[in-house]
Amino acid sequence: MRIDAEQRSGDVVLAHVSGEVDLLSAPELRQWVEQNTSASGRLVLDLDGVGFLGSAGLSVLAELSEKAAQDKLAWAIVATKRVVLRPLEATGLVSQMPVYENVADAVNSLSGAK
Repeated sequence: MRIDAEQRSGDVVLAHVSGEVDLLSAPELRQWVEQNTSASGRLVLDLDGVGFLGSAGLSVLAELSEKAAQDKLAWAIVATKRVVLRPLEATGLVSQMPVYENVADAVNSLSGAK
């Protein structure tokens, strides 16, 4: 798994995640998310480069969703590929997360969020 991050407008961090998010790489994603989420920042996870999203990766996303709800964090996911959407849909997580079809829409959704 690889994470390439860039600063976008304002305090939006865009993270392009690629490769496999599985039992071995999920802890790295969890650590990266924890280090890059704050009450003042906004986070977009672009998962379109992910080739496999396992249960450990889903767990990281579920934890982020819970943390965001509790701490009022602004975040979004970009997901258009079945390899990511299917597990999100099968677990019902897709209805609990801000999922967008492209980076521009995801970033724009956070531009006014506080």
